[in-house]
Amino acid sequence: MSKNILVVAGGTGGHIIPGIVFGKKLRDEGNNVYWACGAREMERTIYNSQGIEPLTLAIEGSPLGVKSLLERITRSLTMLTSYTQTLTYIVKYKIDEIYLFGGYVSYAPLRAALSRKIPVTLHEQNAVAGKVTRKAAKKGVKIITGWPVCEGIKDFTYVGIPAREPVRISREEALKTLGLDLNVNAKIVGITGGSLASETLSNLLMKAADLCKEFEFVFLSHERKDEGNIHFIPQSWDMNPFYSICDILVCRSGGSTLAEALEWGMPTITIPWPQAADNHQEHNAEEFVKLAKNSYAFNENDSPENLAEIIRKI
Repeated sequence: MSKNILVVAGGTGGHIIPGIVFGKKLRDEGNNVYWACGAREMERTIYNSQGIEPLTLAIEGSPLGVKSLLERITRSLTMLTSYTQTLTYIVKYKIDEIYLFGGYVSYAPLRAALSRKIPVTLHEQNAVAGKVTRKAAKKGVKIITGWPVCEGIKDFTYVGIPAREPVRISREEALKTLGLDLNVNAKIVGITGGSLASETLSNLLMKAADLCKEFEFVFLSHERKDEGNIHFIPQSWDMNPFYSICDILVCRSGGSTLAEALEWGMPTITIPWPQAADNHQEHNAEEFVKLAKNSYAFNENDSPENLAEIIRKI
């Protein structure tokens, strides 16, 4: 018997992409699936790129950790509005179950689900439980996790992180799609910093590339240009061409990105973002290298010479 299911995933692609993948699986099983996200335009753009028109909640950011009193009040009010909106969606679409993918966007739907006594499950993509996950766990909500460990909570079920199925295309076709004029036999290091790139990370990678002239380095960026063995290409929500050319992937340690690296089976050097809440990216990286083959965790404050050595070792 099919169910009406609401999947709430917003904030960043790290929450949204697993939510989309999981929701599509539920839909393929014959359920009626509705997705909901926050009010930021980027969130809708991610959904639209996957052919989905999501329901929208008013929330644009967490009221916690904001210095401005006015902004805290404004965000708190949008949180209250999001709670009311979720209740409306529950009634309008006769929702039977709700799945949350963490982050501040999930808090109002969590409260709404509990108030209506609707079965709710929360998926935590990081090896350290976020604030909403911890609150949900205290309320007895079922928690499923992306990694075998989840610091901050005791009761959870490890299921992994839903990731897009790899669609490998020929290197020749992939290079053409990306606009890269490279030898199909070149050894290519693909680099994605996501939204968590930094000047420190960029300098590290540029210096490592200069030390490894025998390899081609392809950076996902906001422009298209070439500088010797360093190439910049625009980011795209379709990662298949990019992953198809990578002999090695260098990335941050967000749960969703690491899940895709595992799906593709690529040797990966993951560099945790040091400012991540509760240092969760470092914990993600630790768990990732236990599961991945020929992969390493690297500190962005380490030397480019050491990074170049690891690249050559791989």
